[in-house]
Amino acid sequence: MNSRRLDIVTGTVIIAFACFVLAYSSTFPPAKGTDFGPSLFPRVVAVMLLILGAILLLHVWRAGAQAQSSAAVRAGGELSTTSAGVRNVVVTVIAIVAYIALVDRLGFVPTTLVFLFVLMKTYRLTTLRSIAASCVITGFVYVLFSVLLRVTLP
Repeated sequence: MNSRRLDIVTGTVIIAFACFVLAYSSTFPPAKGTDFGPSLFPRVVAVMLLILGAILLLHVWRAGAQAQSSAAVRAGGELSTTSAGVRNVVVTVIAIVAYIALVDRLGFVPTTLVFLFVLMKTYRLTTLRSIAASCVITGFVYVLFSVLLRVTLP
């Protein structure tokens, strides 16, 4: 499958999934004693996915026939796998499984810091940027969910 078709399929699937989440989240019970309920977060994520899927399809539509890179054309339009790409996928899957297994025992903040740092180093960010981004992202998610939304984190 060439990259243009893959982008079209991916964008369409993302938009369809976002529409499903939006429809399904409307069946959640209303909130009691607060302005937002259990449907807020799924709807926010679904709207973001909807926008990103639309941006992807718009990018494919705008690029048209010129969207294929010269490397993809030389390779017959097929996507190729590299050892770095395979490594990234394997490390990501292992990191997600480890995160799920450890977050309840070790807590949200330390597990998330290590998880993000490992992924960023895997994707070849510098050590300083990996540390900084891990701290900023973990802090943002903690403040958003634990402080502002009062969601109990492990």
